Amino acid sequence: MSSSRIKSAIFSLLLSLVFISPAKAQEDYILGPGDKIRIEVVGEKEMDTEAVISPKGTITFWVLGDIQVGGKSLGVFKDELTRTLLEKYLQKAVVKIEIKEYHSKEVVIQGAVVKPGSYYLQTNSTTVVKLISEAGGSSPSVGTMAYIIRGYVTPGKEVKLTESDIKAANDRIDVDLKKLLVQGDLQEDKMIFPGDYVFLSSTESEEMSRNYIWVEGAVREPGRVNYQKGLTLMAAIIQTGDFNEFASANKTTIHRAGPDGKTVTIKVKAKNIRKGKIQDVQLQPGDRITVPESAF
Repeated sequence: MSSSRIKSAIFSLLLSLVFISPAKAQEDYILGPGDKIRIEVVGEKEMDTEAVISPKGTITFWVLGDIQVGGKSLGVFKDELTRTLLEKYLQKAVVKIEIKEYHSKEVVIQGAVVKPGSYYLQTNSTTVVKLISEAGGSSPSVGTMAYIIRGYVTPGKEVKLTESDIKAANDRIDVDLKKLLVQGDLQEDKMIFPGDYVFLSSTESEEMSRNYIWVEGAVREPGRVNYQKGLTLMAAIIQTGDFNEFASANKTTIHRAGPDGKTVTIKVKAKNIRKGKIQDVQLQPGDRITVPESAF
């Protein structure tokens, strides 16, 4: 059996292991602004209501007017509405509530998936495997790592993150895709919550990390530099046109992936290196150099 077929079989098995009953998921789902629900009271046609939950978390229902829905599970809201109708208006009340559209729990997945973009959860949380499946599966160029940044996604705000930004983020969560998708290791199937951002690396980008370093900020020609053994910080700065007139060279930083995959920030007084006061810094593949501008 080919490696791609083995990966597909393991992926299908992982999906089956994390299956949750749709009915149970709806009952537990926490309603929020943007969700569209339909309320039906059996035998009381005039009460039938279809409404979108407002930014304040309310809907308008029959003579009850505006009622609070947001922040409650569908099951809890149904029980509360049933109790209110029985106490004040009806002798018998059978309430049915259905979620027609999900719009309150946005997540974003980008990188090496077939259909990158924004998705709205139909449960209170999901997993990496489920989200990858929702996005059409991983692309043939998928790499060995995925990255999660909690709470980054804001409704209505465009996500603007590069892979190097993600790798430099100290609060990211790493997922070993080889263990997850090839070996079926469920410990790598991390939970995904509303507002999370997920990025799958590609073999191409991982190859670039092994062969390049990046220089950004107050240099004349920011960009990537071919890595060669023995490359130093000042040699990389020179290859990008040297510091510009606004550079605060002594506040230069190097972002580097540590042995545990977490990003380490190294502060460097590059101006002092140029003056010969301190030794130059040896670079490693994938290093990201940032030269800030002076405040004056």
